[in-house]
Amino acid sequence: MSDKIWGGVFKEKSLKDVEQYTSRENIQLDERLVRYDIFGTIAHDYMLWKIGALGEDALKKIISALLKIKEEHEKSSFHLKIEFEDVHMNIEQKVIELAGSEAGGMMHLARSRNDQVLVDIRMYLRDEINELTSLLLDLIETFISLAKGHVKTVMPAFTHTRPAQPTSFAHWCLASSDSLLRCVTRLNEHYKRVNTCPLGAGAVSGVGWPIDRTLTASLLGFDALHENTLDAISSRGEMEAETLFILSLIMLNLSRISEDLIWWSTPEFSMVELDERYTTGSSIMPQKKNPDVLELVRGRSSRIQGNLVSMLSLLKSLPSGYNRDQQETKFLLFNSIDIVKETLAIMIQVIGSLKVNEKRMVELAKLGMVTATELVDLLVRKGVPFRIAHRAVGEYLKKSSSNIHDPELLSKIVATISKIQIELSSEELSRALDPLEALERRRHAGAPSPDEVARMLSEREKLVRIERENLNHRKEKIRQAFHKLEEIAFSLIR
Repeated sequence: MSDKIWGGVFKEKSLKDVEQYTSRENIQLDERLVRYDIFGTIAHDYMLWKIGALGEDALKKIISALLKIKEEHEKSSFHLKIEFEDVHMNIEQKVIELAGSEAGGMMHLARSRNDQVLVDIRMYLRDEINELTSLLLDLIETFISLAKGHVKTVMPAFTHTRPAQPTSFAHWCLASSDSLLRCVTRLNEHYKRVNTCPLGAGAVSGVGWPIDRTLTASLLGFDALHENTLDAISSRGEMEAETLFILSLIMLNLSRISEDLIWWSTPEFSMVELDERYTTGSSIMPQKKNPDVLELVRGRSSRIQGNLVSMLSLLKSLPSGYNRDQQETKFLLFNSIDIVKETLAIMIQVIGSLKVNEKRMVELAKLGMVTATELVDLLVRKGVPFRIAHRAVGEYLKKSSSNIHDPELLSKIVATISKIQIELSSEELSRALDPLEALERRRHAGAPSPDEVARMLSEREKLVRIERENLNHRKEKIRQAFHKLEEIAFSLIR
């Protein structure tokens, strides 16, 4: 005879090897779902009592036991046991132990572990999305703060890893913060889909009791129901995959930022200096200060992408309904969230402690003819067609010294190519080739002129404040829902 709660139809006990294979890792992961499972059960059983499916005496005993388990969990004295397979069965067994089988045996009425784990993970995901959003906003604010002191710090922008055109360090900081703001927006949209309640879907086709799904959704702070029961159960993994996609984009952006800083902090560039607390040394070379933190950010980006591919591969061939394969989504989700949160936290420190070598940035902005496009534009303003001007400047760069302005040579090249006669002065060439003046000329929306960058920074600060307000509203709604649920629970057992 089976020793499991679900084992009535089984003739033999479960094998320990099967128990280990199916539940060992899952039990470890489920530790972080205990709190959510308790609140979900309180809401569900309170609803059963409200519809008359559960007696008041049984409800009081169940809730009293659940609150006891919650207290033990908060004191780290409640631990999940592998023989009970998962968080749900562990809590049910403990409730039966504390409340008796007659009352405790009723707590699982009108639900399945399928919708139970779904609602637990949705509640967990809500909190993690909020925490990720908060960390992203912290990092964005760090970039904005750093940028404010460098709106006129000229540096080269790169394409194909080669110096391309002048920009400012503030403009780079702003680009980094904008890429992360898009991730905040993605998390906001994702939160709306996550914050729908699947509880009441049962195993797959609902239950035969007149349950009030709207009540349980409200009690748990959800905005709406995940209505169709088959879709709700089949969706396990979909929300997780969307989370991993957004996490992959966050890490992709952080990896690019890290790559920039790794190169710019080399002795050859010397554009920035990493605080040595975020570097490590060599076991053999005493002079080394290696950018290991940033290298690991870059490396761990690939782990998140790998988890995303694993998640999609896991889900791609599953039929509708619940399949045990979906249990495998937990590790991929939890591991990815942990990595990204840790990465965001360390990047806030790295960026906040970054030292900017303004002098070196200006030096590099004057090398490699990064203002060559400005010469083209100067010729166009003199009446030379763009493509002829482009060709003429290219010829000029081949023949002239990068340190000497030769307006006569450039005029002669234009005349040779096009027969167009123009007059140029050394002052005009000097102004065209000056990196800071090049920035000042870029005054259109989104460009790196100091005034335009200052405007964008001010706008981003407003956006961050709005996002903070929205985030706090979301968190407060969850807090109030759980607080109200606890008040209901305590009022019933007094």
